[in-house]
Amino acid sequence: MSKVLLAAIIVVCTVCFAMVVLDFVVVGLKKRKELGEGRVARYLSKNLFRLNAFVFLLLFCIVWLVPIVVGVIGSFTSQYAFENHPGELIPSDGFTFDNYIALFSKYDTNGVRLPVERWILNSFIVSTVTTVLYLTIAGFAAYAFVFLRFRGQRIVFYVLIFTMVIPGVATMTAQLANMANLGISKSLFALILPSLGGVGGLYLIRQFFLGIPQDLIESARIDGSSNLRIFVKIVLPLAKSVFLVQGLFCFMGAWNDLLWPQVILGTADKSLWTLQVGIAYIAGSKTANSIGINLASAIVSAVPILILYIFTQNKIIEGVAATGVKR
Repeated sequence: MSKVLLAAIIVVCTVCFAMVVLDFVVVGLKKRKELGEGRVARYLSKNLFRLNAFVFLLLFCIVWLVPIVVGVIGSFTSQYAFENHPGELIPSDGFTFDNYIALFSKYDTNGVRLPVERWILNSFIVSTVTTVLYLTIAGFAAYAFVFLRFRGQRIVFYVLIFTMVIPGVATMTAQLANMANLGISKSLFALILPSLGGVGGLYLIRQFFLGIPQDLIESARIDGSSNLRIFVKIVLPLAKSVFLVQGLFCFMGAWNDLLWPQVILGTADKSLWTLQVGIAYIAGSKTANSIGINLASAIVSAVPILILYIFTQNKIIEGVAATGVKR
């Protein structure tokens, strides 16, 4: 597989060098007014920047995709191929599902089978519940900051924005103490509760709400609609895209979180672990066939996020483009 990485590096460097040479040639010919009037010359004269941007994005995609391709192929590669032919992209003994079979039938040092299926279920429960609760809280809070008026509104909002500069690690000890005092440590709810106070999603949703016409809200109030009805019937349908964007971010954050689940769960019952904690445990184990299993576990972890993104990508692009733009 090292040969694949080397080939990708050579391709990227060659294309970059070719583009630099092309830019110098085109710019030089334009200054001397010797570029010509052909179709290619006219295209380069008008679209040189666009061509550079396209090539840059293409190279970025190649660099981004190569490790993923190598990881996927490696998850279907046997330990024999890793040990005896480490530079091959296509294994000489063919592809195999042994790594995935071993992942779902792996045992710990005490001879107890690791509940990988339960880890996946725990991660799904934590991520889904966290996303739903956070969107509900952040949505109502953003509505209050945009469409309601109360004393100290700006001060409260600025204080919340200021908390974004505080790293999560700095408050981890206090959060751990809070979970212990509430009596919910060593539980999945302890993974959900601290995530509900994030300000980043609130700010994103608020910026989108600023683009909703105030006249529309006032008209609904004149008609006798309550704030809850206005939020559900008017604001929420208009803000579907931004909720999908933030929902994906929230789900990804909860799904990929490793540090906080390790701290709060510790050496608790392995059935309470999330998938990321389990993957870290497997990656730390010293077994003969750990490479393929590690790659297989990483792919299993990435598949749900990939599927979710595929079904929501259009709304994500729409939400990112519309956020903060007043209509």
